[in-house]
Amino acid sequence: MELGRMDYFCDQVQQKDVGRRMQVGQEFLEYLNDPDVSSDIEQDQQRLDKVIDELTGWVNSSNYKVSLLGLDLLGAFVDRLAGRFKSYIGTVLPVLVDRMGDAKDQVREQAQNLALKLMDQTASSVYIWDRLAAGFKHKNYRSREGVCLCLIATLNNYGAQSLVLSKLVPHLCILFGDSNSQVRDAAILAIVEIYRHIGEKVRADLNKRGIPSARLQTIFMKFDEVKSCGNMISSNVSDKSFDDEESVDGNRPSSAASAFKVPAPKKPGNPANTSRKPGSAGGPKVGGTAKEGGAGAVDEDDFIKAFTDVPTVQIYSSRELEETLNKIREILSDDKHDWDQRANALKKVRSLLVAGAAQYDCFFQHLRLLDGAFKLSAKDLRSQVVREACITVAHLSTVLGNKFDHGAEAIVPTLFNLVPNSAKVMATSGCAAIRFIIRHTHVPRLIPLITSNCTSKSVAVRRRSFEFLDLLLQEWQTHSLERHAAVLVETIKKGIHDADAEARVEARKTYLGLRNHFPGEAEVLYNNLEPSYQRSLQTYLKNSGSVTSLPQSDRSSSSSQESLNRPFSSKWSTSSSASIAGRVAGSVKPAPSPGTLQRSRSDIDVNAAAGAKARHAAGQPAGTGRLAAAGLPPGSYASLGEETLLKNTNPAHGNSLCAVMYQVCYLSVHLQQKHYITWQCDVRDWCF
Repeated sequence: MELGRMDYFCDQVQQKDVGRRMQVGQEFLEYLNDPDVSSDIEQDQQRLDKVIDELTGWVNSSNYKVSLLGLDLLGAFVDRLAGRFKSYIGTVLPVLVDRMGDAKDQVREQAQNLALKLMDQTASSVYIWDRLAAGFKHKNYRSREGVCLCLIATLNNYGAQSLVLSKLVPHLCILFGDSNSQVRDAAILAIVEIYRHIGEKVRADLNKRGIPSARLQTIFMKFDEVKSCGNMISSNVSDKSFDDEESVDGNRPSSAASAFKVPAPKKPGNPANTSRKPGSAGGPKVGGTAKEGGAGAVDEDDFIKAFTDVPTVQIYSSRELEETLNKIREILSDDKHDWDQRANALKKVRSLLVAGAAQYDCFFQHLRLLDGAFKLSAKDLRSQVVREACITVAHLSTVLGNKFDHGAEAIVPTLFNLVPNSAKVMATSGCAAIRFIIRHTHVPRLIPLITSNCTSKSVAVRRRSFEFLDLLLQEWQTHSLERHAAVLVETIKKGIHDADAEARVEARKTYLGLRNHFPGEAEVLYNNLEPSYQRSLQTYLKNSGSVTSLPQSDRSSSSSQESLNRPFSSKWSTSSSASIAGRVAGSVKPAPSPGTLQRSRSDIDVNAAAGAKARHAAGQPAGTGRLAAAGLPPGSYASLGEETLLKNTNPAHGNSLCAVMYQVCYLSVHLQQKHYITWQCDVRDWCF
């Protein structure tokens, strides 16, 4: 075979015909396996990028023979490029995770082998697993199972010291409760393999993770079986080496033990503990959000860098700008154009923005014509095209603000469709673009687009939607929200009742933003919640230091343990007749004592009731009657004298208000004795 064939193979790998792919694939494999002949593979970096990208498409083929051939070719490139293949890991790993869930055993095994080869020749195991860990949450149960099996293979090939297992064990703990039995079994096998390498430290850690006891006992039985059979790899290592800190003899723990070490909880004074999640009640994070895990994930910082990382262009006239935009629309509107042409066309839009295209009136006319092209690009199967589309619409929103209203309204539904995508580069690009639009394009028509996704069937979409809604309530002015206040209230209420725990947490965060804009509606929403949901909301607000945002009446008890945060009326002391006399004589209720925090009683204060009865019957001063009744034990119901009480409730005998209260006292005590009712107030506050 002659030199310079790389251009030929670059063209041929784009063939869609299965027969032609099989023929070209074998030739290409022979070419790569002969270094003397294939010396030109790295001469053109752009060409190499295109070939690798096309081969990932082969791996994703529905024909398993093409998939196997694509995996062989990528493996050959790994052999040739070694560490220089690292730049393609973000593109290849998501495809490998997908193939670990293939229906064919051969494809699953070959995908796992290629992942192991990447750890051996291209990058460290830690680097690879930081990106493979996203596979534990893959929508395909076979992929989740395959990632667990790949972890077992990694431990057997490279040992525990090659991994930071403390980052992987939480994923396995979640999979212990997976809906698929094969995934559960694979997760248990993986944790048993970790136990073989680490030892009893694993058992101690699992005890702290809230795993159901029955499931935990099953896992521990597996541990015991391994230990009794003598299959422990760490058995020749002293137990001291598995301590969290330095061992007793002053030596550091072994590398395997330190790899499993659970990070210490952050202390209240730790500055790292004060960082806030984007969209939290503390306000938006300046400069973007923390990068989400997974292969190829991007964040807002990446977007900001990409805004201006484009070729420089000059705009000399409106006519030239119109011609350029027409050409861009032609390329983006036809998905038959090569993917790199479409990606470059999207970059060209950003180049025009940097060059000042927004200063030309014709730009906005042509921008509306590009709405369909942007939507088509965001739906593209190529992650590079989707990423460039998201960056471009985010840049348009940043530069144009509310002038991008029509384009934002058109693209947001498509961006939401990216959120549950298993390819992290697509999912995180869509999320970042939505955040930029919410921050810079304050158009009320976007609110229904966000709230409608808060009831999506996808858990991931619901979680993100409440996060976006929280950001919106922080960033927007009240006048932009007034038209949709009722929709916001109803959406937050549904979120607080959501079936998913994380979605409920995100929904609770939005309550504070709603309270800042619409305090009345927020109070009505809180009062309409069931007590259990009120308690959850109270707990969140207390933990975030925002309990004062609750209405005064809402800070009272919604459970058996009443809140002490509201102002309390002072309680009379039965040992101080002077204070009683002064209070009655002056007929003025003293100011609340904020320093005295007391629980209210759920039973009737019979001392107060008996004292009132005695005063009415004997005509004694108010203080004397109460002191005379003070000898009754609190909670006693037998000393009221029902017949006398009924006789003395005639309004003609005295003050009609007191007569009514005597009747209330009788009914209250009578019903309490029969366990029909529990009063939530104190009679003393009524009678005096």
